[in-house]
Amino acid sequence: MPERRFQHITELNASGLSEPDEATMQFLWQIVDEGVLGASKHVALGNALLLHILDTVADRQEALTRARMAADFIARTRGYDTPIIGNSLALLLAGIDALSADEQAGVLRQRIESWTIGARDRKRALVAAAIQHLAGSKGVMAFDYSSTVSAIVIALAEQNQELVVVVPESRSIAGGARYLEEFLPLGIGVRYLPDAAIEYGLRACDAALFGVETLRADGSFLNTIGSRMIARLAQQLGVEIYGCSDILKLDMRSYEGHRPDPAIRSYDHPLLSGLSIQGLERADTRAPELEVVPAPLISALLTEYGPLPPQSIWELGRQIFHSR
Repeated sequence: MPERRFQHITELNASGLSEPDEATMQFLWQIVDEGVLGASKHVALGNALLLHILDTVADRQEALTRARMAADFIARTRGYDTPIIGNSLALLLAGIDALSADEQAGVLRQRIESWTIGARDRKRALVAAAIQHLAGSKGVMAFDYSSTVSAIVIALAEQNQELVVVVPESRSIAGGARYLEEFLPLGIGVRYLPDAAIEYGLRACDAALFGVETLRADGSFLNTIGSRMIARLAQQLGVEIYGCSDILKLDMRSYEGHRPDPAIRSYDHPLLSGLSIQGLERADTRAPELEVVPAPLISALLTEYGPLPPQSIWELGRQIFHSR
């Protein structure tokens, strides 16, 4: 749903608060309307938004109220199918109400700084383990934009100048172009193909890399539509299939069977823009934004704990999160 950010104005007004400033709306455009792609980037932008609110709203209590409302709004919209976004914001705000007003802002700042350092360290460990595991790859496919996948491909290309990088473009969100923005300036050659040529592209690859929006306890994951189709085709062609994910993307609710169908969205903008056909309003472009890639299709999950078989996620998740 485009322009969801404006719903936040309505919620603030209903609470008796004035409209947010332009910078806040720009942050929300980048996050909830996905002006910038990548769940990890959205987490970082969410943290930056909270700091912006704390820095610019003079009344301390109002600043904290606005920060909490912004965090809740992001978690309910962009974070609906992406638990790391809501999880990270919930961890930042946990227990804040028990502190005095003078302490709250300082503690929140400290937590954001610690989260940023921790996220950087986890990503560094994930990429290091991934390039070691994929060192023998001659060709990789990167489908739909993920900052984690991008970092892995860049590191692999640095080690292997002959690496074939295949990027299919999906009309659902134009994530392939975002890869070009990062790969081409670094001198990495890319086979940039229409998604109808995915089988052709896979034949030059021995690995297909996917970002992960949501990781589930059974080892399956959610990613942009088209991911399951590619995974099925890759398996038939003997191409290994990897989900690249920070374990914090694990949806703990999935242990209790919470596995809702992905949200439906309209694709009017990418599909209908520029068309002038009589009766165009009768073209229904609604479809899921994400889909599940089931565990049996996945060769391994590339995580900060190293490459993991999907079936290991159930126990690992309990060890990591239930021991806290």
